[in-house]
Amino acid sequence: MVEALLSILLLLILMSWLSHVYLLWRHQDQEELLMVSHFHHVLELEVQWSQKIYVHLNQVYFLQNTGDEVIVSFHNNKIRRQVNGKGHEELLRNINQFTAVEYSDEIVISILTNSGEQFEKVFLKTMEK
Repeated sequence: MVEALLSILLLLILMSWLSHVYLLWRHQDQEELLMVSHFHHVLELEVQWSQKIYVHLNQVYFLQNTGDEVIVSFHNNKIRRQVNGKGHEELLRNINQFTAVEYSDEIVISILTNSGEQFEKVFLKTMEK
């Protein structure tokens, strides 16, 4: 009888531990998705504030109405934003691959995270003003 009670107790402890691991795993996935969503939102704002957008050497260039040049690039497993080639602001981390491809009327940005998830965003190029 004691052996059965100990087995049940051990089983309940293991199930409790597994549920915590599962919740932690789900939280990390949602956090990564939120970070990528925020990154896409930042890029959408850059598109709205820009006169011209183009891709060169896998970097996305935004020529803003103020005359500033914003560059979004991949560096050391991070995607960063630079203004006029100075400093950098980290937009997204834990990135395995970043690809920017320019077509005649759109730019496609593909991201592969270190955890293996893939994200793609398409931006329409703005017309020069």
